[in-house]
Amino acid sequence: MPSHTKRVWWWGLTGIALSVPAALALESLIRWAVLPPELDQLRQVWGAHATALVWGLAPIALGGDLLAFVLQRRLQARAIRLTESLPPAKQRMKRFEALMISASVAQIPGLLAASGFMLGADLSAVLVALGVSTLGVFALGATLRETA
Repeated sequence: MPSHTKRVWWWGLTGIALSVPAALALESLIRWAVLPPELDQLRQVWGAHATALVWGLAPIALGGDLLAFVLQRRLQARAIRLTESLPPAKQRMKRFEALMISASVAQIPGLLAASGFMLGADLSAVLVALGVSTLGVFALGATLRETA
């Protein structure tokens, strides 16, 4: 794979991986700037329950990462099989699409954790689940890089 294409892939992968943490930051900024103080009272009421649920998302995120690895392997094999007759640029694009799909699976628990923060979950629980989810996306890209 040409070095330019590798750079494009890594920029794309970084964008995918950091989209959920960026959504958490944007949600926090909007909540701070716009939403009424009554929402903070609701967050206090729901906080303990939301924190427990978000802590439960950390191992689910790990499971999502593993599921994403399996999905990526299958999608990559399918993309290679179906695009054998296509030009190399089209083959790379199909493989990148497979990466985006599998990365989405890895990010679902992180997205749920970010939503839990809006409901009052403790930030440390959110960051752990988000970290596991985000690291899983980067790991997907690292394994793909070896085969690309």
